[in-house]
Amino acid sequence: MGDGTMIEKGLSMSGKMFDATNSSPRPRVLLIFTDGQIFDPNKLAPSKLVLDQANVQTFGIVIRKQQQHTKQDVDAEKTLKPIVSDPQDDHFQNLMLDEIQDNVL
Repeated sequence: MGDGTMIEKGLSMSGKMFDATNSSPRPRVLLIFTDGQIFDPNKLAPSKLVLDQANVQTFGIVIRKQQQHTKQDVDAEKTLKPIVSDPQDDHFQNLMLDEIQDNVL
């Protein structure tokens, strides 16, 4: 697991994939996984707006190494949570790797 994540390009690409003009009746869902702080949060507002306008439900999951939350985990939460859909508490989790299967999948 690394120290941080750059997601601007991936979020921008996701916005293009979920084009708001697509009339598919399927729910639109984006899962963002990170094991560290997002290093480019100041670049994400335009992509988040595109996703919101396309009615994409964006979920964020911080993957942590230990049972207790470290400073790295808290930093990851602070940068990931503003990107997820509202209400943020319903679209965000901080989980150990072994907990993902029972809590996300």
